[in-house]
Amino acid sequence: MEIYSLRSASSFFFREDSRNTRAVATPDFEQTTHNETTATFEDSVKRVDFTSLSPREVREFAQGCYDTGKISHDTWGELSSDLPMQTLNANGEVVDTSNVTDDTQFDFVGYFSDRLEIARSIGTVEETDKIENVLSFFASA
Repeated sequence: MEIYSLRSASSFFFREDSRNTRAVATPDFEQTTHNETTATFEDSVKRVDFTSLSPREVREFAQGCYDTGKISHDTWGELSSDLPMQTLNANGEVVDTSNVTDDTQFDFVGYFSDRLEIARSIGTVEETDKIENVLSFFASA
């Protein structure tokens, strides 16, 4: 049994010969369709009516906007959190939201507007800022 060193193997097996070379097309990764994907996502967000969306759809839009850097982590957290079983409206009346599932249409603009009014009355500045960011996201979408 003969053992060749790596140095000699390169001289025997990997000779540079015009018969062994071939032109290989390399893919151009610079020309991806990232701009087209971003454009279609932005177009779909612009057509969103946040007064009749399901919580699942709101979470999906929030995740897409967070991934593209359009919303902050706090705004994403507010939009992706679950709805409480009961909430208060701006008049102080209890609203039952226990029947809202992931696929039920819900008025998120009204919900966050009521939360903003309550936060301005008895909430903290941080809470008010988070909810104002959510409502400004709704207005810009």
